[in-house]
Amino acid sequence: MVVDIISTTIALFAIVDPFAAIPIFLILFGKAKRKKQAKAALEISLAAFVLLLVFSVGGLQFLNLLGVSIPAFMIAGGILLLILSFDFLHGELPRSRNVSTKISEAIVPIGTPLLAGPGAITSSIYFTQQSGFLVVLLALLIVFLVSFLALFGSRLISKILGNSGLKILTRIMGLITAAVAISLIEKAFVIYGVLPAIF
Repeated sequence: MVVDIISTTIALFAIVDPFAAIPIFLILFGKAKRKKQAKAALEISLAAFVLLLVFSVGGLQFLNLLGVSIPAFMIAGGILLLILSFDFLHGELPRSRNVSTKISEAIVPIGTPLLAGPGAITSSIYFTQQSGFLVVLLALLIVFLVSFLALFGSRLISKILGNSGLKILTRIMGLITAAVAISLIEKAFVIYGVLPAIF
């Protein structure tokens, strides 16, 4: 179980990638007082956590209502994650995560879709079916605790790493995200019988 928690946490953290949200957070709250920054970081992280938790619990039932099978969802999610990873690998915010800096409500642009975007929603449903709800719950708690700390300390992180450092971190997250995407598609093909089970 510990191994599942670690691997799920790493995968979800790479997909959520709070470091990619730091520039937008600084645009909205970079000049705010520390108390306001802390409150904003907490509300953003909590909103994203709750959203992914809801999909972890009820995502499968929602798919069943739509008549969508888990393998089909895995392939669609894998393709989506792969597209997102290409943007990460170029050191850019994914296209589906672009937000307008004119929006004052931080939860909408940063909490979702910036943190809890389509890729994270897809992954939370998949990992719940793969490893169980408890594993995903603990993984999400860790991911969004770190996300809160990253957002709250965004000013310091930005100064230490600079734009180049943030882009390098984003590329690393992109590589992990790409690996998760390929794994999703591969496992779906195994379920369909297109590929033999390797392990």
